[in-house]
Amino acid sequence: EMFDANPHRLPSTNIASIFRNSLSEIPAKLATIPPFLVLVAPRHTRSQRSYRYIIPDREITLDNSIVQLVCLKCQKTNHDPETSKDFYFCNECHEKESATVTTDATITCYCTNCLSDMHKHLAGSIHTHHTKRVSSDKTKLNLFAVLCIETSHYVAFVKCQKRNPLQHEWLFFDSMSDRMYDEQNVPLVDSVPDFDKWIDDAEKGKDDFFNWLDDRRGKRQPTSQTFNENSMRQLRLFRDGAFFFYENADMNY
Repeated sequence: EMFDANPHRLPSTNIASIFRNSLSEIPAKLATIPPFLVLVAPRHTRSQRSYRYIIPDREITLDNSIVQLVCLKCQKTNHDPETSKDFYFCNECHEKESATVTTDATITCYCTNCLSDMHKHLAGSIHTHHTKRVSSDKTKLNLFAVLCIETSHYVAFVKCQKRNPLQHEWLFFDSMSDRMYDEQNVPLVDSVPDFDKWIDDAEKGKDDFFNWLDDRRGKRQPTSQTFNENSMRQLRLFRDGAFFFYENADMNY
């Protein structure tokens, strides 16, 4: 769960800003580049979010300011001003140096100086060591789902890949879309062709867009009468988004 007190009482922001603010406030950095990242919207109280509306970024970028590399030998990091920014992985050295197996999700690497010291006695056998530079440059994580919660009513927006791997579509899932005989919930799965457009519109003119939502919500009418189906889904996405799911498309899992 992220932490963002929103001291300026802004009505809206995007999830990437909350993520960075949260890391700065703790403070903390990522010890690895994750295959998946689940971000939980911050709250003032159990029922009150820090922001009325949150825009889910379709991409979140991880870079040197967020990811921390730690040398297994000297414990210096890529944020140490006296340490080279280049870190390396050597499987043969790691197997020799590591006496215990760990399940911690950290990036296994050595700084330039330590790796040079470990390799200087290898001479002719250096070719048996497979060294690879560890990149902490920009890595993009892609949004693939948003879980939205209003009291006990859960809905989700999920990104689904089409047969063509370069194409995708967004689907809307509502487990309580309707009731049958007032006893059984009837689920709904529906295509959301305008999902990307909603994000674009919110990012370009978020003040006007969210002011319009506030104005509509302020009317003394049931929400179902105030919003049409399309607008209601936008409201659920931006107002009720609670869990934001990201994946690293460059990793195999």
